[in-house]
Amino acid sequence: MPSNFGRDLTHLVVLAVLVVVLLVVLTKFQWIHCSQIPGWCNIYCDVVVRSHSQVAILYGPEGDGIGNPYIDPDHPGSLEERIRQLRPDIALVPIPVSDLSLGLLRRYDVVILERAKTLTSLQTRVLADYLERGGTLVLVGDSATVHTIDPYDVLTAEQENASFYRELSRSLVIRNQSWDSEYAKESIKHWQETEWFDVLNDSSRVRTGFRLLKAAVAADYNRTVYRSRGHYANLTIVRPDHLVARGLVRTLSNTFIQEYAIVRADTSATDILAFIEDGSDRYPGIFETRFAGKVIYFAFPPERVNSNTLMTNMWDYIAACSGTPFAPDRTAAETENRD
Repeated sequence: MPSNFGRDLTHLVVLAVLVVVLLVVLTKFQWIHCSQIPGWCNIYCDVVVRSHSQVAILYGPEGDGIGNPYIDPDHPGSLEERIRQLRPDIALVPIPVSDLSLGLLRRYDVVILERAKTLTSLQTRVLADYLERGGTLVLVGDSATVHTIDPYDVLTAEQENASFYRELSRSLVIRNQSWDSEYAKESIKHWQETEWFDVLNDSSRVRTGFRLLKAAVAADYNRTVYRSRGHYANLTIVRPDHLVARGLVRTLSNTFIQEYAIVRADTSATDILAFIEDGSDRYPGIFETRFAGKVIYFAFPPERVNSNTLMTNMWDYIAACSGTPFAPDRTAAETENRD
């Protein structure tokens, strides 16, 4: 009997360790939120991770897109201010997009990109690489929708062009075919459809749209809407079971959404949480995609929604160890009406 008890105890310990390891992996790669398991946030953040989420707000120069990213006495009601009011102890750092590098982003679990419409193609690749490595990106409005070509890209395009023709020349020799052959013409045609050929052909042209981030965002950018003072759009929640929308009333009409981006989301690759309702017009307002990392898109500046519940939910969802875990909100509807 004692030996059986010892074996059973060993099996239980091994099983418990395996369960903890599985929970760590699922939480680390954000397939579950620590609040979904009672008491797990405290264990995961204080014992396993032993630190709290590091979050960066990347922003461009004033006027380069919609949003109010960082605290500025001349522009109250910023995203940074709203977050710090709700989570005063978080590790939140505003960073100008001109400082962007992969080495910098590696320090942060979450990157928020707001009022950063114009990026160089190199900066866009840094963000794409950050996502491919499992980072979390919150993309706001028309951020990352205008791309300029930098000298590095021109140099790389020239190298890629030389490499293409060098390899094609070898292939033609092996195949015993000429430059007038269908194989050569078809190969050149495919090359001329690539991004690098586009850069080589016209390095001065500004590109628009999400471009390299399109696969991660799973949407096409159309345009940005600017409404007149006193005209505000509503927000309609369509996924009330999602952690970001938990405790919200279906329609948030007491908002200050005057500026928002119109995008066409790929419904096969996105989870739309809310729509912007502007008169008879309806556009995706908040949606999530799963790339290597997590991507949440806000068509409007989130600080413009007069809802502490939405801001708290969003923050706790994207940064599991940013503060206190989720708590049941028994008076959510009443809270939203007062926000």
